[in-house]
Amino acid sequence: MLINPRPILGQVQETYDSEYSDHYIKKADKKLKRCAKWVQRVQRKFTQKGRWLDVGCSAGFVVAAAHKAGFDAYGVEIEPAAVEYANQALKLPNVVAGVLEGQNYLDAFFDVVSLYDVIEHVPDLNRIVAELKRILAPNGVIEIRTPDVGHWFTPKDLSSWKEVKPSEHLYYFDYSTLSRVFANHGLTVANRRLMFKPALDVYFKHV
Repeated sequence: MLINPRPILGQVQETYDSEYSDHYIKKADKKLKRCAKWVQRVQRKFTQKGRWLDVGCSAGFVVAAAHKAGFDAYGVEIEPAAVEYANQALKLPNVVAGVLEGQNYLDAFFDVVSLYDVIEHVPDLNRIVAELKRILAPNGVIEIRTPDVGHWFTPKDLSSWKEVKPSEHLYYFDYSTLSRVFANHGLTVANRRLMFKPALDVYFKHV
């Protein structure tokens, strides 16, 4: 599912400002602890070390957790105030402002790429998935977390669902549609977590 009519890119970007980032930064301690658990989960399931990229990294909490766990950690985020916080407060020089497709990372550069509550915001879905495929190392893994329109707790009347946010959430996935998008770019499901809230958490690897 997708929003129609689609907002233009400028309208989407205007949604993410310093006030949006402050909401996360105020919860820094809680966010860092939570992100550490996410990183540990990837380490248990897939790899203990390597290069980690968090796409849509906000204030850099996943990047900080990955760095602390021993990864060479990177982040990319469109909101400048969040990037400034990551660079200055968290001392993360590899967090940069912009979109993934504008960073020119090397082919097969990252062992882990995470997108936590990000892919539903992306205007050009096929373009970003193609870029994820390109930058993923041969034995690497991509973790995608996004609202699940097919979850048993998702209301049948989607207009009442809190995840319906025009100009923020442009796409709404269930497991089948998310898997199909990645399959179209040569990526297959490596693992799927059972989620008790209406969300998908799916790991992808090269076919």
